[in-house]
Amino acid sequence: PSRDPQGAVRDPDSSVPQDWEQRQEEDTLLIERILLLVRNVLHVPPDPTEEQQGVDGDASVHDRVLWALHISGMDDLLKFLASAQVEQQWALHVLEIISLMFRDQ
Repeated sequence: PSRDPQGAVRDPDSSVPQDWEQRQEEDTLLIERILLLVRNVLHVPPDPTEEQQGVDGDASVHDRVLWALHISGMDDLLKFLASAQVEQQWALHVLEIISLMFRDQ
């Protein structure tokens, strides 16, 4: 089965995504692991030597990671998870990620 951008599982023989409530335990674990990975990547402290060199103009490594998350659509997914009533179980993970996104701003 494939997934649409919001993570709903699609049956290859059907054009209708499965309901969020019908997620399997492995889907829930996968979502949690992805959120933890994003949180951990954003939590990595900056390297002072690389930040002083200005590798990509004024963009720090943190800013480039944020830009990559934006380009991939992860920021839209985080906004969805933060605002969807049925996705309250991810609220703390999303809060941590958003907090880390605004680190050093």
